[in-house]
Amino acid sequence: MTLQTDKKGKAQDWSTESSEAMQSRLKQLGPSFTFEELWELHKQSVGKSQPSARGSMTLRKKGMIVGNAVILCAILLAGIGLYSPSIGAALQKVFFIDLFYKNVRGGMDSGLYQIEKQNLSTTTDVSVKDQDIRLTVAEVFYDGIQFVVNYQVDYLKKQKIKEEDAAVYYKYKFEDAHPAMIGTHTFTITGDHTFIGTTVFNTEPLPENARLHIEIRRIGTTDGNWDVTVPVSLDKTKPFIKIVRPQMAGVYEDKKFVVDQITFTPVGTRVVIKTDHSGSLSYFLEDDLETRFDNAGGVGNNFSPLSEINPKPPYVTLLVDDSTSVQSNTLQQREEYADYTGPGSLPVTLKGNKGGTVTITDVQFLKDSTVVYYEASDAVNQRPFLILENSSGKGFVSAPNAVRLSRDSFAYKLQYPKLPSDRFTFKLIVNEYSQEPKEPVKVKIPIDWE
Repeated sequence: MTLQTDKKGKAQDWSTESSEAMQSRLKQLGPSFTFEELWELHKQSVGKSQPSARGSMTLRKKGMIVGNAVILCAILLAGIGLYSPSIGAALQKVFFIDLFYKNVRGGMDSGLYQIEKQNLSTTTDVSVKDQDIRLTVAEVFYDGIQFVVNYQVDYLKKQKIKEEDAAVYYKYKFEDAHPAMIGTHTFTITGDHTFIGTTVFNTEPLPENARLHIEIRRIGTTDGNWDVTVPVSLDKTKPFIKIVRPQMAGVYEDKKFVVDQITFTPVGTRVVIKTDHSGSLSYFLEDDLETRFDNAGGVGNNFSPLSEINPKPPYVTLLVDDSTSVQSNTLQQREEYADYTGPGSLPVTLKGNKGGTVTITDVQFLKDSTVVYYEASDAVNQRPFLILENSSGKGFVSAPNAVRLSRDSFAYKLQYPKLPSDRFTFKLIVNEYSQEPKEPVKVKIPIDWE
């Protein structure tokens, strides 16, 4: 989602251009001053993601190593005033999408990128002003699984905002509905007087044309009233939603379950399971190419969307396991290493799990990130825990999640933060158990896309 800008004189529509492609364009349009010069002038917090004091519970984060701070902040600050309105709008799209994922650092799957790519959000332009602070809800997205609210806060008289000013303390309520919800949010300073906020909530189904009431009685350190009400509708996403009702029963040992419904949206996938017990079963999902869906957490069994290389698989497979049996098994970790000293040091193959391998095939150094390409020997090793470690021992983990690139092989790419050097070490951590875990129960679910 993106904050709205004036689109007069628009020469080209970049609304569906990917962040990667946009970065390439921006390289040709870069300002004459350096990032370091601008950063010293605008050294601000990259936002927060705190729990109940500002809203609701946060999504489960992976808690890995936090990467470099946001380079795109400088690009946004420079670009909006220097380039045409269409480029300014595109910059804001890059800023929102990329910065949100930098803040949560891999704690969510990357399905939210599809909101921009497919123009799925609804513009609201709902605005309210109090205490010389204006809050504008720019856009809202809803797909039956989660909703996203993007807003901007402007301090109209404050000379320069500080970190403590970039916060919104809110309560969310739906009119005539009380769904279970769990979510996270980020706040990011974008100028001397402005910050933006993004809230992502995973939710139970909402009534048709629901209305969301946001009660806001404090922004930063200022008390006031910025209550707003916005529509939450499926109008833009409904044509892209596929619902399957398998009603397929299964059993894991003595625990019975029924696959009641699967909802596929451009942004995520939800599987509804009915059981008559409060057991400890775990559920995973993969497509017909054995591409494993990322777990998206939240309310229910939520996963990443279908992969772009396989958007309409003939079937998906639900894998059912018992988490207690895995926890009782002794876990051992093995580490594999390989040095990267330049393109001539690739490809390099690391020993993976169960006799498999992970082969690093290429590394690309982009303006604000490092992209690693690899190919796994089998499905077991398709999602390796691969860390990039610099000479001082600092590790960098990938975010967002791995993207599959081929239907015929387990070829993927991973995106890491920009590294301080082009010399580093690949560190592959392999989990091995003292005894082979029991095979999961598999339920093959056909999908009719007609």
